[in-house]
Amino acid sequence: MRRTSHLLFVLTLAAIAVPLIPFLLFGTRLDRIVGQWLDPLPSVPVMAGLEVAVLAADLLLPVPSSVVATLGGAHLGIALGTCCAWLGMTAGAAAGWWLGRVAGGQALSRLRPEERIFLEQQERRFGPLFIVLTRPLPLFAEAAAIFAGAAGMRQRDFLLAAASGNLVIAFAWSFLGAMGHSQDTVQSALIWSLLLPVAVTWLVVRQHLQSSQSAL
Repeated sequence: MRRTSHLLFVLTLAAIAVPLIPFLLFGTRLDRIVGQWLDPLPSVPVMAGLEVAVLAADLLLPVPSSVVATLGGAHLGIALGTCCAWLGMTAGAAAGWWLGRVAGGQALSRLRPEERIFLEQQERRFGPLFIVLTRPLPLFAEAAAIFAGAAGMRQRDFLLAAASGNLVIAFAWSFLGAMGHSQDTVQSALIWSLLLPVAVTWLVVRQHLQSSQSAL
């Protein structure tokens, strides 16, 4: 199974690089551009369309989805904000899966039948849970979507897992934004929506590194 392990390693690096490169190149500048677009805030229909579009293109736009969803909740309310955030994030996840499937399909075809069977078994065992758990994590969510497509995860299974996880996240951030709006603390809500995912990601990475060191 050495070829399978090597392929998984390469696919993982590629999946992480896709969302990371735009962030390194344009991250801070793009944040300022989006801020200028939203000052002053547009009408409700325009804001709803912008939220869906920005979240759907999250794979290539290094704008934190948590901040976008929180701002949407503050301006659109919990119900509409949740719907727009869920639709945008799920569309973005589907785009990541499709990109992974197109890019990784040729690599998977080079594996022997028994190697493909092994990969499919692992994907069915851990894939859906992995997708759900990574949805709130910056970069990891996008990388997991790409990796799922590249590793051959079925579209139906992926969309079910991604849509389920996205619904919870969309509601949470929209609720935070709406509560911040009602209490005139939107700025604080936006700061929390940026810091919390980063903190959780840092804890996950830290725990993984400690586990890896303990295993050595």
